[in-house]
Amino acid sequence: MARTLKRPRWQRSLALLALALLGGAAVAYAAWRLSLDLALAQTHDDAQRHLRFVAHELSGALDKYEALPQVLARHPALAGLLQQPGSPARRAEVDALLEGVARDAAAAAVFLIDARGQALASSNWRDAQSFVGQNYAFRPYFRDALARGSGHFYARGSTTGTPGYFIAQRLAGPAAGVVVLKVSLDEMEANWARSAGELMLADARGVVFLASRPEWKYRTLLPLSAVARAELRETQQYGDLPLAPLGRQLARRSGELRVERIATAPGWLRALTTEQPVEGRGWTLLSFTEIRGAEQIAAGRAWAAALGWVSLLLLLAYLQLRRRRARERLAAQGELRAAYDSLEARIAARTRELQARVDELHRTEQTLRATQDELVQAGKLAVLGQLAASITHEINQPLAALRALNDNARVFLARGMQADAEGNLDAMAQLTQRIAAIVAQLKGFARRDELRVQPVPVAAAFEAALALVGAEARRRHVGLDCPPVPPGLAVLGQQVRIEQVLVNLLRNGIDASAEAGGGTVTLQAEVDAGAGQALLRVSDDGPGLSEDVQARLFEPFFTTKRRGEGLGLGLSISASIANALGGSLQGGNRDGGGAQFTLRLPLA
Repeated sequence: MARTLKRPRWQRSLALLALALLGGAAVAYAAWRLSLDLALAQTHDDAQRHLRFVAHELSGALDKYEALPQVLARHPALAGLLQQPGSPARRAEVDALLEGVARDAAAAAVFLIDARGQALASSNWRDAQSFVGQNYAFRPYFRDALARGSGHFYARGSTTGTPGYFIAQRLAGPAAGVVVLKVSLDEMEANWARSAGELMLADARGVVFLASRPEWKYRTLLPLSAVARAELRETQQYGDLPLAPLGRQLARRSGELRVERIATAPGWLRALTTEQPVEGRGWTLLSFTEIRGAEQIAAGRAWAAALGWVSLLLLLAYLQLRRRRARERLAAQGELRAAYDSLEARIAARTRELQARVDELHRTEQTLRATQDELVQAGKLAVLGQLAASITHEINQPLAALRALNDNARVFLARGMQADAEGNLDAMAQLTQRIAAIVAQLKGFARRDELRVQPVPVAAAFEAALALVGAEARRRHVGLDCPPVPPGLAVLGQQVRIEQVLVNLLRNGIDASAEAGGGTVTLQAEVDAGAGQALLRVSDDGPGLSEDVQARLFEPFFTTKRRGEGLGLGLSISASIANALGGSLQGGNRDGGGAQFTLRLPLA
């Protein structure tokens, strides 16, 4: 009878280790591939949205010039010059007209061409490189305008060498001719160079004529055919430029996602390529987004997956060891039962001890929450106390007016002046409404409330906070500025607590601006869509914050005010409220001087 030979233990261990390593490598690769694909897909979507915006911006920038050649084509002075091309007076009139139009429309040039392609007048008639006398019959925009009524073409100027977008319109009348408007895209190209990301714009033949990098301009996406080069030479679209192919190497492709290596001046750019056609023009926008960050994220997730795999193997080894220990317990059941009973007793005791600690922590948490609510309430009352003088002045003014109006009304009634008495009564009603509004605002701000998060309109919170500090600002000769809040902007929070934070920040701004001799405190709202937050900013014209003050800005009982003017709890309470509402509060200095505090709250 044959015997089955068992492998030595070290060989089995080595085989298991090899399988574990291979499995870990496979899991890490799968995680890397999936994470990179997801990151590239998100990057592609973001780039696509950006390209659609750029394409819309480009079309809008060009479309606004479309009507100008059509209007000029109906001008009688242009038709008169076409009928009398040899008249110096008519030529001078049209030159001056086109010069003024080009200056007012911020166009590169405007010029008139007769039916033979000869330029009769131009806005640059004063320049040494004037278009007057040049023949442009070879340009497609001229031929298209004569044949179809209008023409469009991007090219380098054959006279000046300056590139631009040409919009041509045929003149209606007995003498045929074409008026041409040249638009420069240099400003848009400069904006691309300053913005994040890399962009280029190619024509229908794949020639790049706008780019965020100078070395990409007038390169081709693919090698040009002999026919294409002949057509370019005929139209002189890019002059005598060599139009060499752009250095591009496909590095990775996954469906529509294409990662390429693009030649740049310092080296090669490894980037995700995204394309977007520009409707109605035959152009293509391309963006190149560097993927180094996405690859680093994918590598980190791959390492995390590998660690997870190792953790799973350790868990399996632990379970195997546990089963082995279970078999050992079965072999010594009596002894282990006693140990188990003892362990159960200890666990029960420990559980009771932990439960007691949990109960104590719950009580402590409730006490801390109650203390925090009391501190928030005390902070509101402290603010109201500090504002008391200004608010008293706000109420005393209408009260004094009420007394005067009441005395006058009695006199009017005694004299039978009914209409004047009724006018005084109406004025008294308005003043009582004003006092009621002030008191209602104070009651709403001072009432004790529980923390219940709900949508809060930012505009309403701004209005209430400004109402509370308005009198204080006027008393101290400090202006309050509140630019319009984005329509419909709302945050998740509680209106009274948000107002409390804003009032604290506005009062600090008023104090700082008054200390610097006056100025303006600005309250404005912005939206950080990427973070899903609203940014409520309070800026002042004060002396700003020193490094020592910034380091202790939200420390309880720390204050830079004189003794008796503050307890140093306002910013500490405000930061606590912001954190409780799921946001944050930061403070610092503005570039132009003064301090700025930003309250971040989640969007509703």
